Amino acid sequence: MGAFRIALESVFNRIHMKPLEYTSFGKPNPFVFQAAGAILRNIRLACQTEDLSGDIDAIHAFRTLYMIGDNPFVDIKGARQAGHPWFSILTRTGVFKERGNHAEFPADLVVDTVEEAVDFILKRESS
Repeated sequence: MGAFRIALESVFNRIHMKPLEYTSFGKPNPFVFQAAGAILRNIRLACQTEDLSGDIDAIHAFRTLYMIGDNPFVDIKGARQAGHPWFSILTRTGVFKERGNHAEFPADLVVDTVEEAVDFILKRESS
């Protein structure tokens, strides 16, 4: 998103006298996580094949949504700010390389790889 915004702003500002005004919504803004949750609920409803006359809250709600990321300042901070049902998993695959958890924005779980994160989720969700 950053590179696209910079390119758009650069082009816009070269052809217009007044600078581009914009509002940017990206991680860690909780709105991004709420929007992702809404999209996932819509997909879930579209794929729902069971009788919809049951508990409507169960149809709309997720027990857990997982955020897997390597940046505590945007991925983990955003998931923590969004709150339930988000569960944050910090990987040591990019920005974050420390041995323990991040001091300022600790994740719910820290793993070395994305594969470990997915394995954790699959085990947790199958029990």
